[in-house]
Amino acid sequence: MAVSSVSSPGTGTLSSAGIGSGLDVNGIITSIMGVEKQPLLHLQADASAMQTKLSAVGQMQSMVSSFRDALTPLTNASSFAVTSSASSDPTTVTATSDTTAVPGAYSVSVSALASTQTTVSASGQFSAGTDVVGTGSITLSLGTWGPGQTTFTAKPGSSDVVIPIDATANTLAGIRDKINAANAGVSATIVTDANGARLALQSSATGAANGFRVKVTDADGNNTDALGLSRLAFDPASAVTQMTQTQAATNTQASINGIAVSTAGNTLTNVVGGMTFNLSKVTTSPVTVNVTQNTDAVKAMLTSFVAAYNALTGFLTSATQYDPATKTAAVLQGDATTTGLQNQLRSMISQGGSASPTFGSLSAIGIQFQKDGTLKLDDATVATALQNLPALTKAMSNVDLTTPANNGFAKKIGDWANGLLAFNGSLSGETQSIQSEIKSNQSDQDAMNIRLTATEARLRAQYTALDTAMSKANALSQYVNQQITTWNAKPAN
Repeated sequence: MAVSSVSSPGTGTLSSAGIGSGLDVNGIITSIMGVEKQPLLHLQADASAMQTKLSAVGQMQSMVSSFRDALTPLTNASSFAVTSSASSDPTTVTATSDTTAVPGAYSVSVSALASTQTTVSASGQFSAGTDVVGTGSITLSLGTWGPGQTTFTAKPGSSDVVIPIDATANTLAGIRDKINAANAGVSATIVTDANGARLALQSSATGAANGFRVKVTDADGNNTDALGLSRLAFDPASAVTQMTQTQAATNTQASINGIAVSTAGNTLTNVVGGMTFNLSKVTTSPVTVNVTQNTDAVKAMLTSFVAAYNALTGFLTSATQYDPATKTAAVLQGDATTTGLQNQLRSMISQGGSASPTFGSLSAIGIQFQKDGTLKLDDATVATALQNLPALTKAMSNVDLTTPANNGFAKKIGDWANGLLAFNGSLSGETQSIQSEIKSNQSDQDAMNIRLTATEARLRAQYTALDTAMSKANALSQYVNQQITTWNAKPAN
């Protein structure tokens, strides 16, 4: 580093601190600032510990939420009424049931499945889809044909759909596309074989009320002949049958326990409360559908509850432990909120209950403590409890607004968990408290950084002044020494 020369006292410029004095100014300042920064380092370490604790509390909150979610089905009495259904011939009849279905045997017979109406144009009229048919308009109407198709009753809520056919869409393919684009409840396809091409129309949905009528307004002035657009007319009630019906629109005809039922589709929904029957084929003999209480589903809910409890209590144990060998405390060791939660959780599981005289404790249901503090389902005890679903339902989910002590186990524990997770609950309070501490800590760090910056600036100013003063002193000393040397060198007179 270049330094300007010193020629006389008080002159010259220092280009770097310490040049004039020979002191390691930067090293001295760095050492002093290292001491000054110790409080900041402590604040930063505290902030890191706070963030770790905040993360642990967040994880605890998440696990309490998962525990609460596992409890939720058990707080609802309808969850214990879940049913399952089985068919003696699933290729013909299948069924599903919900909690409102009444267990029992249902005999199902199917004499006819629902169908769609299909009509087709006459064979030999067209050779290909590109053949011109004619212009005018086609009117499609949905409804029910009477006996012998002598009457037609419009479907309630439906409206006639008029489809204009001009010269740009007057081919068999063009008319097909216009019908499909109209969304009139009728779809169109072209069937091609050795006899040429034919237009086939099919109702979009099954059921007698989804039959259809095709009226034509032909540009040639004759709406019923076998020429032009008239070739696609179908209105038997008016003796117009240029197209031929190959399949009628019909309802499903079935019986359940001897009671005749009819529906537009092949799925019977709520014909029997809480049940849906899916019909695939006509039966040759009755199909039996058995509906039973689904105790496996109830046991699965109990199993989920036990697993969620064990996961939560395992976390709490790990987060609050102290390792004497390493003398290391876990992140939440000694935290009052966590310790309180842990004690309350064990107390909630151990408590007795008066909701059901049959099951006065969770242990009586088969949810039993192990030596390590976890829970386990005792299969034999649970199997016995599942044979008394009404009592088990009350024991777990009973709600008594007058006397909360009579609430079911799941209801009580669920309410406790909801309180923890509420906005003003202890877990939210713990989170907000830590966040406030982190914010305060950051403010302290910011203030400390400002003070440290000012301290370092002051030190540099002081050492720069010292360096300058010592530089001047050194220069003066050198000057004096030069003068003495000069005087001593002069010869005596």
